[in-house]
Amino acid sequence: MGKEIKILLVGLGSIGRRHLKHLQKIKEVRPAALRTRKGELSNESGIQEFFSLKDALNFKPDGVIISNPTALHVETALPFLKNGIKVLIEKPIDTSIENAEKLRPFENFIRVAYCLRFHPQINFLKKTFEEERPFKVGFKRSFYLPNWHPYADYRKEYTALKSLGGGVIRTLSHEIDLSLDWFGMPGDIAGRVDKISFLDIDTDDYAFFTFKSGKNTRINFELDFFSPANVNQGEAFTVNGKYEWSSQGVYFTSYEKGEREMVFSIPPEEHLEMYQNQMEDFYDFIKTGESKNTSLEEGINVLKIIEQVENK
Repeated sequence: MGKEIKILLVGLGSIGRRHLKHLQKIKEVRPAALRTRKGELSNESGIQEFFSLKDALNFKPDGVIISNPTALHVETALPFLKNGIKVLIEKPIDTSIENAEKLRPFENFIRVAYCLRFHPQINFLKKTFEEERPFKVGFKRSFYLPNWHPYADYRKEYTALKSLGGGVIRTLSHEIDLSLDWFGMPGDIAGRVDKISFLDIDTDDYAFFTFKSGKNTRINFELDFFSPANVNQGEAFTVNGKYEWSSQGVYFTSYEKGEREMVFSIPPEEHLEMYQNQMEDFYDFIKTGESKNTSLEEGINVLKIIEQVENK
């Protein structure tokens, strides 16, 4: 058994609890939590809890996972970074580029948690597009916000509140990160964010935008918070044909045959492996400094695109 690695979680909402579940599968990890108020989680999990920053720092964590509301990310991360502690910050990295830039002196100690980078299907697509560059790509993401966390009042969650960094383009920024990872930074960006539905929120619930990547690929995005059925799909056109993907797998239709065939599929339970892989990657980052998670620079680049669309 290797050296015990202490990892502190800040924010124990649905994302924080999911991270905890996967951390507990790594034998060498000792998880703990910094919390703003007492709850029932400690009775269920048995992890150590702290209710002040001082006590959390005295715990001497080797790493910290920050999954509280977006607007609190930078101010939460800085005390740990100043003590030489590596952090994994949930996406997006913050509400503004100006605030995120405060993290620059510590960029070698920071990663941003865009979990799709660890999905087997995404890895298949990335490798495919390295060998067969698409000239047009489209991403469509949609779900009904009140059903996102059925146990909570959606109007009070960070996704619905501009002050906490909510909104559809920020919440569903995974595909922006993927586009940067696959094709690099874009040129001109065109699009809009808007509030168009009946949802009782003060943020955008719809976004449509497009740009051309540095590799000359046209990439389109359509995101919303009001679809009764979850939609998570994409398409890509190459010189050979069309790729389509969703939770069911990846399909390809060639120009010559015109027949749609499955070229990649995984069992549904393997979808959860990306979360385990991401936690193991953070464990490796603490030990070795190596990571496949999004870098600070890449996380800020995602924000640059978001802000350009918001300011159109």
